[in-house]
This record gives sequence, C-alpha cells and structure tokens, in this order.
Amino acid sequence: MILTNKSVNEKSVLDRLFAASEEASIPKRKVTIDRIDLSFLMSGLREGEIEKLEKRFTNVKRVRGEEKHDLDTKRFNRALVAAATKAIGGDEKMKWDHPDMLSTFKASGAEQVVKRVLLAGEINQLADVVLDLSGYYDSATEDEDVKNSYPDEE
Repeated sequence: MILTNKSVNEKSVLDRLFAASEEASIPKRKVTIDRIDLSFLMSGLREGEIEKLEKRFTNVKRVRGEEKHDLDTKRFNRALVAAATKAIGGDEKMKWDHPDMLSTFKASGAEQVVKRVLLAGEINQLADVVLDLSGYYDSATEDEDVKNSYPDEE
C-alpha cells in the first residue's frame, strides 16, 4: 500500500489526537508547600471532571423568576485539590482520602482533610496549579491569517 501525503498527514493528526486522550499525556507538576515541607504531585483534570465539581458546588437560586448560579469557590477549590493530587510526599499511596487521615481528622472525605491541613492561601495556590495544568491559563498560539486556506471558503 502506497501512502499519499494526505494519508500520512491524516494519520499523524489522528495519532496526536489519540495520544492526547491518554492519561499519560495529562500534565503533572510537583509543588512543595514550605510551611509543612511536603511536596504534592498535582495533575491537570479533564473538562468532564471539572464540570462535575462545578455542578456539585454550584448553588442555584431563583431571583425574580430567573435562575442565579453561584459557585462556592472555597469548596470547589478544596475538591479540585483533592481530585488532582496524585501523590503526597512522593508516595502515590498517600492521598487526601488516606484512611489514617480520615480517622485522625474525623473527616468524611478528602475535601475535609484538605480544609483541615492546608491554609486558605495554600489551597488557592494548589487549585491555581491544577487549573494551569488543565489548560485554563494557556493561550492558544494564533496562526497567521492565510487567504483561501480552506477550500470551502470563497
């Protein structure tokens, strides 16, 4: 089978898109909180995961017949940090929902442990790292305008 330039390019594009969907392609960053001298391996989250958290922590109120949506950013940030932490102190078994931490802090979940261990600013810093790794602070590179670049345009 002879591959044309079009099929090679198409295959290359498809390969890149398929690779981008793999778990290994999600960016990660090790962040150290100096106050407690521990590192946290933070990972970016996919849109679906962030949407679930936003929905979970959005309060809907009816005001004069209109729905008003308010995101509880403090609770959302704690959940974001809990969901995106892949390791604490370099140990992948150590996460916010570790049974010893849940029992020591009498917490029902990872988000409560995050709240009890970290200061408000530390939570915000880690949440910003997660959003950065998730692509929220990246800007797409704008390609130069090319006239007649698409065959359907006239």
